[in-house]
Amino acid sequence: MFKIINHKERRKKVDLPRSKKPFSGKWVYRLVAVLFFATVIFTLFFSDYLTIIDMRISGLNKLEEALIRNAIENELRGKYAGSVRRDNLIVFSGKKTTEMLLANFKRIKAARIEKNFPNGLSVTIEKRKLTMLFCSLGNCYVLNEKGETYGALNFTAEELEKENIVTLNDSGGVQIDAETSPLESSFQEFILKLEKAVFDGTGIVLKKQYETPSRMSGDLKVETEDGWKIYFSESVGIEREILMLRTAVIDKIEKERQKDLEYVDLRIANKVFYKFKEGLEQSQAVENVVVPEVKKEEKKEKKKK
Repeated sequence: MFKIINHKERRKKVDLPRSKKPFSGKWVYRLVAVLFFATVIFTLFFSDYLTIIDMRISGLNKLEEALIRNAIENELRGKYAGSVRRDNLIVFSGKKTTEMLLANFKRIKAARIEKNFPNGLSVTIEKRKLTMLFCSLGNCYVLNEKGETYGALNFTAEELEKENIVTLNDSGGVQIDAETSPLESSFQEFILKLEKAVFDGTGIVLKKQYETPSRMSGDLKVETEDGWKIYFSESVGIEREILMLRTAVIDKIEKERQKDLEYVDLRIANKVFYKFKEGLEQSQAVENVVVPEVKKEEKKEKKKK
């Protein structure tokens, strides 16, 4: 016998809707993704995982390091928009902090800040070179190579001795303005070159105690290791003065006799005044002193170096 198939009933069975699952795969994926990104954002910006807790500073002594550390820690306090902590390694700006250090600490020549994952900073400081101790009316300031001043009380005697800097005393009685450079750059350069230039040109050793009647005069009085003094003038120039000193003193007066000198005055071009202890002042004309000229090309090369 043949079985009669009811196609309508079969079609109804086929067309019956499938039962819906509580969660489809697409919604599960979206939920996982949202949870993942929420976790990442929380970890990066709101948790303690990337909080800066290790700061290493190099290039400074302990006192200076404490000042720099305190300044950087002040930058790390607080929050951005009331929610994101400023001490978070990701949002911390090394560039802005470097600019802050250069603006507030004149002793710093350059600063480099590196981030160390996950919670550290490495701060490398390059200090400006201290060049001289400048004193007037009992107040003393330390100058760097740019002529900027620092209060001498910020340094210990051991620190200044270690720097091996020149001391310049202004006997003119003019108050030092700590906000501006107290010396003309050309006069400062003259002072800093003098000791080495004199030794290289004559073999005479100068003590590091210099004196000027006025910082505007360009004149210096310097004592030698043998106890006699030399008067210099910036207007005459180091090269010419060394030639004058060598011609009138080194080549004319015996070494043992030079110790009896009281002073040598080089402040007038091509004429040297000198005086022995318990003697009269003498003078000697120094003619045909030719100072070698530096060509423009050579000057450019020196500046490049």
